[in-house]
Amino acid sequence: MSPWRLRRLARAVSRGAVFAYPTDTIWGLGCHPAQQASVERIAQIKQRSLAKGLILLSNRLQYCRRFIDPCITPATLERLAQTQPRPTTWLLTAAHDCPHWLTGGKPTIALRLCDLPHVAQLCDAIGYPLVSTSANISGRRHARSIHQVRRQFAAAVDFIVTANTPERTSASRIIDAQSGKIIRD
Repeated sequence: MSPWRLRRLARAVSRGAVFAYPTDTIWGLGCHPAQQASVERIAQIKQRSLAKGLILLSNRLQYCRRFIDPCITPATLERLAQTQPRPTTWLLTAAHDCPHWLTGGKPTIALRLCDLPHVAQLCDAIGYPLVSTSANISGRRHARSIHQVRRQFAAAVDFIVTANTPERTSASRIIDAQSGKIIRD
């Protein structure tokens, strides 16, 4: 992503923009996690309840620390930072002041570390993780290509981030970080 485009996107995201983007798993819809109106807009686009909660996607654990319980053990945090054989979303105890629009009112927050360059650049530019949820209308299949994203969401989002990423068609596995229990494989 060019520096000009990155600055433009980072400014827009910080002000509440909603965007579609390729993640390390499937195409997603995203926004700034501190922007409640943007998160609610994503829920409206997806026709999905916020009670399900959302994933935070980031290149750095430090951007996610404000959303997770500060009592999480260093060993658990170290496990999160280790390279996994496939994209892994971790469920962690949420910080007591973690926004309900991210957790769905549950005591946990979901996060995934990702090293895709466009994700890393945007997270570094805004100093926050990104909200990430599959690019689909609730109950329907997720968009599998940029063409499907454009057809389904071009009128609903402010930006579509394009990047050269391997095409993936399956969601991440989900693991409870404290217990190690696999929630979705």
